[in-house]
Amino acid sequence: MRPVLLSIDVGTHSLRSAFVSLEGHVLAHNEEPLLIWKTASTMEFCSKNIWEALVTGVNRLIAEHPLNQEDIIGIGIDTTYSLVLLNQQMQPVHLPGSNRADTFGWMDSRASQQAATIAREHPGLFGHAGPGINARSNCCKLLWLFQCAPETWQAATCILDLYDYATWKLTACLTRTPDSTSHIFTQKAAAQLNIDIEGRFKGESLEMGAAIGDGLCQSAADQLNLKQGTPVATGIVDAYGGTLATILASNHPDRQQPLDCITKRVSFIGGTSSNYVAFSRDMLTCDGADGPYPSVLEGYSLIYARQTAAGAFIDHIITSHPAYSSIYDIAVSLGIGVHEYLNQILYELADNDRSEYADSVSKLTAHLHILPYFDAPEVDQPQRGMITGLTLDKSHQSLAVLYLASIQALALDARYQLEKLTKAGYHIELFIPTGGLAKNQRLLTEHINILNIPAAVPEERENMLLSGAITAAVAAGIYDSIEEAMRAMSRYHERIEPERQLVDFYQAKYDIFINMLKDQQSWE
Repeated sequence: MRPVLLSIDVGTHSLRSAFVSLEGHVLAHNEEPLLIWKTASTMEFCSKNIWEALVTGVNRLIAEHPLNQEDIIGIGIDTTYSLVLLNQQMQPVHLPGSNRADTFGWMDSRASQQAATIAREHPGLFGHAGPGINARSNCCKLLWLFQCAPETWQAATCILDLYDYATWKLTACLTRTPDSTSHIFTQKAAAQLNIDIEGRFKGESLEMGAAIGDGLCQSAADQLNLKQGTPVATGIVDAYGGTLATILASNHPDRQQPLDCITKRVSFIGGTSSNYVAFSRDMLTCDGADGPYPSVLEGYSLIYARQTAAGAFIDHIITSHPAYSSIYDIAVSLGIGVHEYLNQILYELADNDRSEYADSVSKLTAHLHILPYFDAPEVDQPQRGMITGLTLDKSHQSLAVLYLASIQALALDARYQLEKLTKAGYHIELFIPTGGLAKNQRLLTEHINILNIPAAVPEERENMLLSGAITAAVAAGIYDSIEEAMRAMSRYHERIEPERQLVDFYQAKYDIFINMLKDQQSWE
């Protein structure tokens, strides 16, 4: 078999592992579920469960697609923005009230009071974290732990970003990258907040894509049935990894894009939450966005516009509707997903519509409008969700139209956020989607039309799995740099233009969206 790279992607609800070719093709992949404990303000994981899912997934992948140990020449990993607590013996430190969870999930917002205090009393304390600070920031979570759970804080003598934890399990080496929490929560910041972080951020500082130590350690090699010493790359957060897997994609195999093209593109990483990532040569700030941060591409910075609940928001709308149970049963009987079945209902509704809106699925929501802020812990964004246009209808069709309005609400919010980036000096001419949500053709269509910019659809359907493969290829010496690996491994095969005949309709929807937002702000 030809040489392959092992890519591992740790998401919110599952862990995926894949064999990826040196050219960036996902040859085979496996998915394992993860334990998660979630309330309105908390999200917790178990690091042991994550590692066990990784071991199980890789072993199943190898069992289903046998190859020689020598064929796997590099390992790379990306994870969610989560934080693991360990003691002096490198054993889990459980979060308050739990006997299993030891990891703050990325969506955990219990530190809202700490975020408000930092924003009010220490603006700009965390460098490139933007003008404000998010309650989900690891810095805020650590301050909460220090102030509200002192016994847990004292026990947690080693604190690791989840991707640094995973690479430690793989290599027995503690490492950090420029994106790790330790590089943001500086001694200066700790001193101003009167918090003791001395010694809690352990590990050698390495660049993204660097090979760690002597590679795969003996213990991990035995558990994974892989070769000891296989190069392992430093970890990366998933939104950043997904961006690197797409932002420089070309549709001309023999013609490379100039690197500067990334300043005219936005990467859409769609999942339980969504990120819109833009690049610039200057460190341009933007209210409500996270960043800018220096990027691995020398001379360029990147910034994140975030939707903290995207897939989670759509799922909430769907599952709370009276018709959900029967919709789910029908979708299962047809062997398709609920979203796909709802898309089918929408097409049928548009075909049977004899009103003035019969020319487009999108216009089925002409009288239904939503603000998608069902989950908004940001200090400077106190908005909440809103729906106008509800009826007593409990049918499958009413759920389908509500689902469509939810998709449009996310796209309208994306337009609102990207317009703020444009005013801040960013230039966006091409939309590049990736992640689970981006596989939904209806969602993708609504984004393209509402943003009114073309999209470049990646050639590799599972392109989030290219994230770990890109860093693994650099660690293994296949490519000399992240940029070179990106150029060699990422492509797009289709460019989709907006439907120009719907511009007026979407402008009207956007005007209503902005008016709803302003109304709610005035009520505050």
